[in-house]
Amino acid sequence: MNDIRSRIRIPATFNGRLAAITCLGLLIRLAYLILIAADNPLSGDAAGYHLAANVFGDGLGFPEPYRYYFGALDVIPLATGDLVVETPIGHIEPSAGHPPVWTMLLGTFSFLGFTSVAQQQVVSVLLGAPAIVLMGLLGREVRSERTGLLAATASAGYAFIWVNDGLMMAETAAIAMATATMLVAVRFWKEPGRRAAVILGVVGGLAALTRAELILYLPLVAAVVLVRSALPWRERILRYTCCGVAALAICMPWFARNIATYDAPVFLSNGIGTVLVQANCDATYYGSDLGYWQVSCGNPPPYGPEGQILGEYERDLVVRQRASEYISANRSRLLTVVVPARVGRMWGVYEPIGQLRKDVLVDRRSMSVSLLGLAQFVVLVPLAVAGMVIVRRRRGPLLVLAAWIPIATFTAATTFGNTRYRTAAEASLVILAAVAADALLVYLHPNRTGRDQPVEASQPPGGSS
Repeated sequence: MNDIRSRIRIPATFNGRLAAITCLGLLIRLAYLILIAADNPLSGDAAGYHLAANVFGDGLGFPEPYRYYFGALDVIPLATGDLVVETPIGHIEPSAGHPPVWTMLLGTFSFLGFTSVAQQQVVSVLLGAPAIVLMGLLGREVRSERTGLLAATASAGYAFIWVNDGLMMAETAAIAMATATMLVAVRFWKEPGRRAAVILGVVGGLAALTRAELILYLPLVAAVVLVRSALPWRERILRYTCCGVAALAICMPWFARNIATYDAPVFLSNGIGTVLVQANCDATYYGSDLGYWQVSCGNPPPYGPEGQILGEYERDLVVRQRASEYISANRSRLLTVVVPARVGRMWGVYEPIGQLRKDVLVDRRSMSVSLLGLAQFVVLVPLAVAGMVIVRRRRGPLLVLAAWIPIATFTAATTFGNTRYRTAAEASLVILAAVAADALLVYLHPNRTGRDQPVEASQPPGGSS
């Protein structure tokens, strides 16, 4: 045993240890891919991302991938009978169903020749590594090198983070962007200068281009940090403006493309109508899918007044109106029953096992991996709560680290409950749990000194944010 220990050298530096943890995380993800996810056929969003990446890699931009590869057969019910409209294979219909970052990342590798499902799954696994590194850097920025290593270890091994990687879901990029946004936001909290405001805006803009709901973090956190700072009001407004302009500059090419394509104000995506109509119907208000979604709720398919096929933007307007009418007619049940069920599903307190089964059917997650993630989640939550208390008592950047939790909750409340909608909040849980674990180690080993000591940081006079 001593001989084995002598051969295994633990890196002496923070960077070396973080690199080792990242390699461990990649091994876990590759094992998951080889043993479980590789034989799991893609469906839903994952299949869409795979096809969209290949279309992008071919230089065709962002057309609707299913209609391009498979065509379509639309059956439109009219008073005179059903009208069948066939769309041929190769049809180009501009799409903004999802923000572009994940499609562009996979599409870049598609351009380089990684076009098969298996090849892109490996790429997706490799793209899971930045989240581990960023979590380590965030922990060091928040408290100490040891906090960073604890956070990186949790990120490397937490199943509800790495389960997305082999499935080729945009959550792989979302978890990295959520962590990166927290990292630059902590630095902005420490020193809210103009340069830091611009960097926060750039990273926040990239996060919004990854998943649309991630846009909520930037205006909230930047505003609270600046309001609590000791800067003159003129400087606060100027730096908030710098942050917003930087984010807008990053997003503007995508905004401009959408507005030019649809001749309408489409910004991050135009899929909200589809989400709303599938989450607001009898099946999701009164049936077994309470708080979830049901694809049949989108029927009949939207069409024009004379039975003509509509474009993506026009289809979204039709189903958005249909969803709005249903919500208005069932508002009392929405607020008292449906919203709590949605939030409960996302946070694993309403039908937790039943929701995991839905994740298996819809998102192709492994049930065994999901159960492992649920067990880890049960341990992580109380640690994260303790971490909140510790950060608050130390007058640390509580909102900066915890903001993804209310944002994810709001997203579920306004759409539907889904385990993967919690992805950004998982980043908050991991870093807050690492703070608590570090505090526990300090309590157990109070005389330990050296590299594990807290990194000193100047705290703004306004106190905890």
